[in-house]
Amino acid sequence: MKTKVNYLEPLANTTLLAWEQVSITRCHDRVVNVLAAATANFMFHASLHQFQPFSLTHVIIIGILISIWGCIITWGLHHKGTKLILRVEKGLAQLYLLLWIIIHGWWLMPAHFDPARSLPIHICDIVGLLLPLALIWRKRCLLALLYFWGIGFSLQGLLTPDLQMGLLSPLFWLFWFHHATIVGAAIYMVVVHRFQPTRRDYRWAIKAGLIYLAFIFPINVILNSNYGYLGNQQPGQPSLIDWLGPWPWRVGFMVALAWLGMTLLLLPWEWLHQKD
Repeated sequence: MKTKVNYLEPLANTTLLAWEQVSITRCHDRVVNVLAAATANFMFHASLHQFQPFSLTHVIIIGILISIWGCIITWGLHHKGTKLILRVEKGLAQLYLLLWIIIHGWWLMPAHFDPARSLPIHICDIVGLLLPLALIWRKRCLLALLYFWGIGFSLQGLLTPDLQMGLLSPLFWLFWFHHATIVGAAIYMVVVHRFQPTRRDYRWAIKAGLIYLAFIFPINVILNSNYGYLGNQQPGQPSLIDWLGPWPWRVGFMVALAWLGMTLLLLPWEWLHQKD
């Protein structure tokens, strides 16, 4: 008797195996999507109360700030040379100066004052005061500090922010507004108003930085504070300072890095000047 050969059986088995693999893949994808959504949801709720550097929230905020300042610079280029841009820049500078006075005045009130924390003598505090004055008066000494200190120091505040509060705190948004405005305004003056730093501007920024160091270092020792992050304390979040060794020796490395950063900010303009 001849045995019947079922030619469809191998095909059926292959189809069943393929279907099982597809089902497993779909199940795996669903599990991954559910876990990703749960992780994102957890991170979002965690960021409402405490900021985490290098998180998705951090990346999104940086992206939003870049987009905003890209629009502002584009608007400035479009209206360059008009009376409108002068009125807008002056008005915004006055508004920012008023905001600076209100914020730091609040911390200087007796109910909130702490000499180790409330004085507006961080680098970013000083540059924040120079920013509106530079926009209004256009003095080269102010523009030089806005460029070298604003980009050289305040940019570090955006990349490795010393920030603990989360999205629900008004101080969270003031922090980003403050630092982004400094960096954005410095780039704005270069792109829109064609500010080109020179060696003289560079030497002035270095000299002013050394004066700041001589002024702030003894204050930190006396008050046990950390103004300019030059005191005997670590930032509240991970930063480059963590890798520079113990205090006070790390201050020397910080000065060297500040000098290197400002030198790098000068180099493109040196190359441009030599080319011209």
